[in-house]
Amino acid sequence: MEKIDFVVTWLDSADPQWQEQYAFYKTGAKGDKNKARYREMNIFNYWFRAVEKYAPWVNKVYLVTNGKFPDWINKDNPKLVLVKHEDYIPKEFLPTFNSCTIELHMHRIKGLSEHFVYFNDDVLINCPVTPDYYFKEGLPCDNNKETCFNVPLYTPNEKFNIYMSMMADIGMINAHFNRWETVCQSPKRWFGPHLGLKGLIMSSVLMKQHLFVGFSNYHCEQTFLKSTYQEVWDKEPDFLNASCTRFREEVIANPYLFRYWQLAKNMFYPLKRKSYAIHISDKSCTNTMDEVLLSDKYHSVCINDTSLCTDEDFEFAMNHVTNLLEKKFPEKSSFEL
Repeated sequence: MEKIDFVVTWLDSADPQWQEQYAFYKTGAKGDKNKARYREMNIFNYWFRAVEKYAPWVNKVYLVTNGKFPDWINKDNPKLVLVKHEDYIPKEFLPTFNSCTIELHMHRIKGLSEHFVYFNDDVLINCPVTPDYYFKEGLPCDNNKETCFNVPLYTPNEKFNIYMSMMADIGMINAHFNRWETVCQSPKRWFGPHLGLKGLIMSSVLMKQHLFVGFSNYHCEQTFLKSTYQEVWDKEPDFLNASCTRFREEVIANPYLFRYWQLAKNMFYPLKRKSYAIHISDKSCTNTMDEVLLSDKYHSVCINDTSLCTDEDFEFAMNHVTNLLEKKFPEKSSFEL
């Protein structure tokens, strides 16, 4: 059985040194500087409790930060590897406030296994998972359900959000792959039961389409082969380097590019994902939190902050979710002091 590592990124946005750097670099800078990108939820310790309870088989956990680590972290845990941005991101891109810059270089992390699962700190494992939920027959488990409905949306707060990046990722995939050739290489992957009825209908509609038009995206942990990262960097260094901006801009690559590459190469094992994303927009989201977090219906849950949420509603929601997580994970993990 291959070794499987977890990589998780975290930021302490209350750190005075980070705040000073952020204030200095954001003046006149292009890109997304919305505070929802950095608002601290203070539930990260439960991420480790969930890993220890539900995925004790993990090989190593790589905690990636700008250099500031949680005060409560047990640095002596043999499974924990602390990684600073400067340890693996080329210095010309630092400091960065763009999560994509942090994510696009993850294959450079020293010692990282070929098979790894990437988590944002707001994605928690929600029930027991086995290694073959993430990798099977040496391949990343994923769902290649296609869609033609990832059309850009614009709002004054979110601008184009991540939509333009997704389109750039698909455009890059189409520069290197022919969709119909990919389908013909492995028809069962593109017409399998893991796609569900809607997915199968979409596959039939697209049938002999030579261009990929888009994939359904799941705001959950993502499985990767480190070699995929290296291959894409070897093929498209200019685009990836240009994507490593100080703040997140609209037409740049993001980690979905590596996921799409694996799908287009048929380098994945088809599997239906069982995840759920809770978007914190107001106090009403707490009803969903109760239903989702206290059940084992979903393998992972994303508690996602949004720019639509006021500070007052955010504080209310986070107090509620903290109480739920404390009820679910009352015992400290070995990753905590």
